[in-house]
Amino acid sequence: MSETGIGLAVILAAAGVLFLIFAVVFAVQKEKACRLIGGFNFFTEEQQARYDKAAIARDYQKLFTWWTVGAFVFAALCLWLSWWALGAAFVLFLVSVGKDMHIYADKAFEKYKIDQ
Repeated sequence: MSETGIGLAVILAAAGVLFLIFAVVFAVQKEKACRLIGGFNFFTEEQQARYDKAAIARDYQKLFTWWTVGAFVFAALCLWLSWWALGAAFVLFLVSVGKDMHIYADKAFEKYKIDQ
């Protein structure tokens, strides 16, 4: 166990705590937490009413929960593999974020539209 591995583990554990906080916020606040989502918070009230906020909040809660688990698992792996584990965690995080990334907010939330 190297000092670098410990430092990287602390960074990933801190990210895990941050993701856990967001998972709890989405679990507790439910539809109200949608105001924290970039893109969706710029919609007017009328536009937001056309989307299933409960489903959005549920999906974001699951996403943050998985990121929390991943951050803590890779924090533990950093103690053993150091930079390799951090690199793997970073790549998986980018893939996770990138698969749902869109330029236009309408496209990002299209699957949650109520009045299709």
